[in-house]
Amino acid sequence: MEWNREEMFASGSLTLLDLLDHVPELTTFRSGWISTPQVAAYNGDVGKVRVFIDDVEMDALNGREGGVLDLGSIQIWTLEHVTLERSASELRVYLRTWRVERTTPYTRTDIVTGNENTNLYRGYYGKRYERGQVLQIAGQQYGTSSSRTAGTGDGLSLLGRIGIGKKSWSADAYVNRTRVNRSTQTVLFPSDRPAIPPLDATNTLAYLRAGYGHVDAGPWVQIIAATQQFKESSSHTSGTPTASTTTGGIAVPRDTADTTTSSSQLVIGGGLRFGPGRLILQERMRMTAHRRDFGPSARLEVGSGLNVVGAYAESDALRRVTLTEASVRLQPLSFIALSASASHRTASIEPGGGPSGTAIRGSAGVKLFGLWLSGGVITSDTTLRGAAPVYDTSYVSGAVGRSTGVTTTLRGPVWKGIGTDSWITHWSNPLMYQPRYESRSEINYSNNFETRFPTGNFSLRASAAMEYRGRVSFPTSADAIGAGSSRVLSGLLEIRILRAVISYQQRNILAYQYEIIPGFQMPRVLAIYGVRWEFWN
Repeated sequence: MEWNREEMFASGSLTLLDLLDHVPELTTFRSGWISTPQVAAYNGDVGKVRVFIDDVEMDALNGREGGVLDLGSIQIWTLEHVTLERSASELRVYLRTWRVERTTPYTRTDIVTGNENTNLYRGYYGKRYERGQVLQIAGQQYGTSSSRTAGTGDGLSLLGRIGIGKKSWSADAYVNRTRVNRSTQTVLFPSDRPAIPPLDATNTLAYLRAGYGHVDAGPWVQIIAATQQFKESSSHTSGTPTASTTTGGIAVPRDTADTTTSSSQLVIGGGLRFGPGRLILQERMRMTAHRRDFGPSARLEVGSGLNVVGAYAESDALRRVTLTEASVRLQPLSFIALSASASHRTASIEPGGGPSGTAIRGSAGVKLFGLWLSGGVITSDTTLRGAAPVYDTSYVSGAVGRSTGVTTTLRGPVWKGIGTDSWITHWSNPLMYQPRYESRSEINYSNNFETRFPTGNFSLRASAAMEYRGRVSFPTSADAIGAGSSRVLSGLLEIRILRAVISYQQRNILAYQYEIIPGFQMPRVLAIYGVRWEFWN
């Protein structure tokens, strides 16, 4: 699955987690509105979702996260492309940041407002100069204040890029710095559960990159020197657990004030094409004050278009895991598509490695009158599932037996601009952090009315989606608690006039009272509206 920049914003997503809600086999978690922590579980495991921004893997440096990345810290507004690689054992999310390629200056302004006192503003400026130099600056400011404990907070994020691109080589420097501030989020019921403490922190991602050649044609090589930093200056919360956890080999407290952690990555990669195939080799070295970890990987793909056979191997010293994968995608006929992948995970006996095991994923689809009807299965051996202590430090990880899920999807055009994007997943043996049934059913409509507006200056897109999930169990150090089932109906309308897009969406239209994390009530009806307006001056 993938989204370009226009598709991302047209989906109505304000966060990366909003976008991932569209993905089968993935269960997303949040304790409230956009300022609250957000994580996702792939096949029930919150530790099997990895995020890469321009080939830099994002590390969970906040000690409260317990080694599980808070996806709310990923700034979706900085992106131009999202690609998901769903292997049998993990989900890899590849993000490419916004770039400009024209010498005409580019400017864009986004304004969003809505319920829960939500206000969001964005501004972009980018230009590529005649000699190949590039300048990009952008920023986002948001704030929300919930009277119903859906989370109160604000954030300021700034982006900058300078660089130069020539016919055969390019180099650039990039930085994204985000300051977040959220208040204590209290539990409604039961009252004896702990609150999520306040957070005042700054996240920074910066890198220098140089590359020679082009990824899509011929040999190429690239080197990236990156640094990530998390700096917390929250007020101390008395009575909050301060037990240490290990994140990437760094012992950090789960809740402290005035904490600064950082890591550096040196990523060296290269590749070449040979006939119908391509080979990519990469070495990732992480450096902290305590240790250095190497993570070599290799990818081989043979084929073209919709018929590709591939293999992937990675030895990750940070996670103490060696991963080998094989995959195949085939479309022997225009109306039949097949895919399969197998993954073997060999874990170190050191703490943090977890059990070794094998996972298999396969799907088959048939095209009926323009619609793709697909069925898939994913199964894995015994594995150690991580917990999400960012919501509650008593949540625990644990080993679970074989887990098998069956997914059915229906996607494509139906009739005259009407389409659907729907799926349902059933887990035969639902375990921790996993519902038995989960589904998303969407009906959408899009039209640019070419006969009435032949210049293409007008288009309309509307959609309605019903999301359902069954009860989810959250094991704690004392017992297991659960979040009940939920049914959420949402709608989205977008109208484009020239280069301005007017957007209006409602989430939870039926005002259904529900929770995703036990004890934290999700917002009632959310009406969000605004405009995105871009200019080529």
